[in-house]
Amino acid sequence: MRAGLRLSRRTTLRRLTTLLAGLLLVAGCGSGAPAAQAPPPPTASTVARSAEHNETDVMFLQMAVPHHRTGLDIVRLAKDHPVREEVRTLAAAIEVTQLSEVDSMTQWLADWGRPESAGDDPGLHAHHGGDHSTSPEAIAEVAATAPAEFEKAFLNLLIGHQHNAVEIAKLEREGGLNPQAKDLANRIFDSRTAQIAQMLGYLG
Repeated sequence: MRAGLRLSRRTTLRRLTTLLAGLLLVAGCGSGAPAAQAPPPPTASTVARSAEHNETDVMFLQMAVPHHRTGLDIVRLAKDHPVREEVRTLAAAIEVTQLSEVDSMTQWLADWGRPESAGDDPGLHAHHGGDHSTSPEAIAEVAATAPAEFEKAFLNLLIGHQHNAVEIAKLEREGGLNPQAKDLANRIFDSRTAQIAQMLGYLG
């Protein structure tokens, strides 16, 4: 009798657990509540380190490092200017990501015995799609924009800048050799493309 009672209780408990799980699933899928967001991909590469590289890897990093640093100057404008909270949050996230990426890229160049920059001559980039930089003058112009127009000017400048990051990443994806650099290029391509879409949404 007692054995049968224990069995009945276990069976009832299993049924209640199954029912509760089903109700939670239905609530999550049919209530109109937003689905849980997957965590963003890590900024640190999980690809095994390799010293093997070619000139495309070097040029990619030498173009990306100053481009990232200019991007940091742009996103930091959002700290002291009137923008929506979601725009400020995006800018802060970009800052964290690009600081981490600069650390990785400068370390790889140091490991390879190469300088962080190929120089300021635009002709150096003629075979790599041209100069993809954003001028200090353009950043200063946005910084001086009237408060009512600042967010729009800021987003337009950052969209253009991140589009250039996508173009730089394409060069590495197509011609690079080093696995870490190619992995970074893939992540830059995906993340900046998503950021551009997000910012275009903010512009309406």
